[in-house]
Amino acid sequence: MTDPRPENDLELAIRLARSGEWAVEQLAPALLGFELVVLTEGTPEPTAVNPLVVHRGGSSFLAAFTAVDRVPAEFGQNRSALMMPGRILVGGAGSGVGLAVNPGSADAMEIPASALAALRSFSSAPEERYFIREGVIDGQSVPISVFRRRVTPEGPVDERLLDVDSWTDDTPHTVDKAVRFPLDSDLEEISPDAAQDVFDMVSRRSYTPLRRR
Repeated sequence: MTDPRPENDLELAIRLARSGEWAVEQLAPALLGFELVVLTEGTPEPTAVNPLVVHRGGSSFLAAFTAVDRVPAEFGQNRSALMMPGRILVGGAGSGVGLAVNPGSADAMEIPASALAALRSFSSAPEERYFIREGVIDGQSVPISVFRRRVTPEGPVDERLLDVDSWTDDTPHTVDKAVRFPLDSDLEEISPDAAQDVFDMVSRRSYTPLRRR
């Protein structure tokens, strides 16, 4: 008897998200960064790939699979399988279409069209976001704290600047609160260029009002 195949990274991520051990935000980068199996009718053209769409309950879903051995026989008949990065599949999905991962199996995961639109926004988000807290020094409002959010395959990582090129974990979850409740936060999100201006101030040990945001 053949031993079952070990879970791949995406299958593990889906299981952890289902069990509540992972937040949904942690599943998103795992899905977007994974090479999914998609099916097309006949032989796909190099410049035009039309993945299989399945329908359930009046909704339409792009069909994608975590591995070739997860494709049901009835789905694979007269179709070609090819690998496609999740980021490209999600980014190219039309409006009103969701995503079904491993459809036809007991552990299939369906992402409705509305959630897939949010996932597209996540896929186009910058890999690093910067935030500052300002305070008044010598009568001027200047940056006094810098935070950043890095997007990693395991999910967002929030940090606070200690010194030049030195960061520590944002254990009070200051950035997370600022992202979720911006009106209640004293942090302001700034551009990478503005963040570089602040880094220069830290290096010089001289702080002035931030001219660009």
